[in-house]
Amino acid sequence: MPSHRQRTVDIRSTSRALSAPNLSTHDTTLMTRLFPASPIHSGDLTPEERKKFYQDNVTDNTAINDGGHTFGTFNTSYAGAPNMADVDLRANNLPSPYVPNPVSPGPGSLNDADKGPPPEGFGTTPTQNWGTGVGSQLSPHAAAERIAGTKLGEYLSGRSSPSSDT
Repeated sequence: MPSHRQRTVDIRSTSRALSAPNLSTHDTTLMTRLFPASPIHSGDLTPEERKKFYQDNVTDNTAINDGGHTFGTFNTSYAGAPNMADVDLRANNLPSPYVPNPVSPGPGSLNDADKGPPPEGFGTTPTQNWGTGVGSQLSPHAAAERIAGTKLGEYLSGRSSPSSDT
């Protein structure tokens, strides 16, 4: 498990002072007096409270609504991620679930429906991408299940889930 933590709302108390040329530290006592209603100074916001808030309201929330700004309602569980094994190749005129049909629709046509069948064997084996982990060998559906079940602090470098080697 990762052991490094970033500061969130836990303030390191300092006195106002110049510590290096053109750099200074803030004065915690003065900031507390200037902003007495701050939930950071009252202790209402703590690192543990912020972590729980994020887990409950972002990571585990399946109906985030941005009020129509960009996405409307957004599901963070990656629901509906495609299972590559369920792609109907014939109905979609695809050589495999990994690549589109490279065949041209023919002279004078821009209609995808005019494409002939894909070349035999084209794109049937996914390319192994650079990096660690299973990469392109993992179906988006399986990856989504692993990612959606992850909790804050469980991330491991190069792994799709904390409980596996992939």
